[in-house]
Amino acid sequence: MNPRVTFVLVTYGGGPMAARCLEVLAEHTEQPYEVVVVDSASPDGTGQWLQDNLRAATVIRLDENLGFGAGCNVGVEHAGTEFVCFLNADVEVTEGWLAPLLEFLDGRPEAAAVAPLMVFPDGRVQEAGSLLGGDAYSRGWGDGQYDVESFYPRVVDYASAACLVMRRKAFYEAGGFSPEYHVAYYEDTDLQFVLRRLGWQVWVQPASRVLHVRHGTSSTATAERLSDINREVFRRRHADDLATRPPALGIHEHTHRLWWLRDRPATARILVVADEHVDANLLAALRARDHEAAVTLFVPEEPEQDWRPAGIEVVSDAEPVAWSRERVGLYDVVIALGPGTAAAEITEWQPQAVRVLRLDVLPHIAWEKKYARDLKREDAIRAGVERARLASAEEWAQTVVHADAVLDDVLVECGLAPARSR
Repeated sequence: MNPRVTFVLVTYGGGPMAARCLEVLAEHTEQPYEVVVVDSASPDGTGQWLQDNLRAATVIRLDENLGFGAGCNVGVEHAGTEFVCFLNADVEVTEGWLAPLLEFLDGRPEAAAVAPLMVFPDGRVQEAGSLLGGDAYSRGWGDGQYDVESFYPRVVDYASAACLVMRRKAFYEAGGFSPEYHVAYYEDTDLQFVLRRLGWQVWVQPASRVLHVRHGTSSTATAERLSDINREVFRRRHADDLATRPPALGIHEHTHRLWWLRDRPATARILVVADEHVDANLLAALRARDHEAAVTLFVPEEPEQDWRPAGIEVVSDAEPVAWSRERVGLYDVVIALGPGTAAAEITEWQPQAVRVLRLDVLPHIAWEKKYARDLKREDAIRAGVERARLASAEEWAQTVVHADAVLDDVLVECGLAPARSR
């Protein structure tokens, strides 16, 4: 089987770390692959060490330190595979990590690149994709969390090129990494912003996980200094995009900005609020119709079916009003699955959202039939309660649809899809 992916590593010192990275890569990667290591004029003899010790890799030694982006550009020139994977020397992959990423790209021709869930060695999340504020400061999504199971595939602003699988043709279409950036930082963000402007998407796939020692090949102080330099380049190159975003600094004091930036790359933000019954057909249809939409399921308890692998955020056991307030103004549409859900409480903080009531069954009818058969007073009371709940839900809704409604018609009503020609 011919290799489909070439791993591109750029080194500046840290030869043994690169060797360890490639050793772990071989241990946990079943698919055939190629490796290109570009040494950017390491001052400690790393280039010679790599050339002498890496027998299964192409080692390219540069005469001067051109930096990460330029080094990657050189590495990709020596790749002939469909995909390239940019990989930092301080990353250790885990068992079975590559298959979910390749499968994802095979199923999403519109995706230029996909990244794994990146975690610290102690198991904390480092990044499930990243977001960027209008001040050009970035935040790794989920940074510091221990709950790795809550993440799901989604389209992102960008993902760190510490480990990023990309279509080689998309890389070349975007012109590769820009030469305007100094040594390191922001060139991967820049490339992915360019890709999105060209119509490509970038995703994170948490079914794949890798370990990353942040700043493992440099110090935190050096990273901050280089970031400050390149941030100004990024601001100049992407001023129009940044002008539409809230700042990232101080974002945890304004949590609604955090959620807005997370879901900014999505084509639409849809919230489905359920009670006991979760409409699996609706969720599947929403996901199938628009892969880029951000779909959130709000339920009282964790549902039997885990919808996260399908790219749906699942929120359970949350107080509706407080939860919605943190995300104030986020959703384009709120769909209530029947009367009796928490949708009315949630939409107090989502006044902009189109309110849709989706009816599967009418509970009061069953109780009325039961009363007609048994003539029990408690059945009549329950029928009255259900009628009142339905009336309240219908008053809340701007649009009422039934379970057999065509999904596209519902989305047209919500302004999330163009009307179909007759």
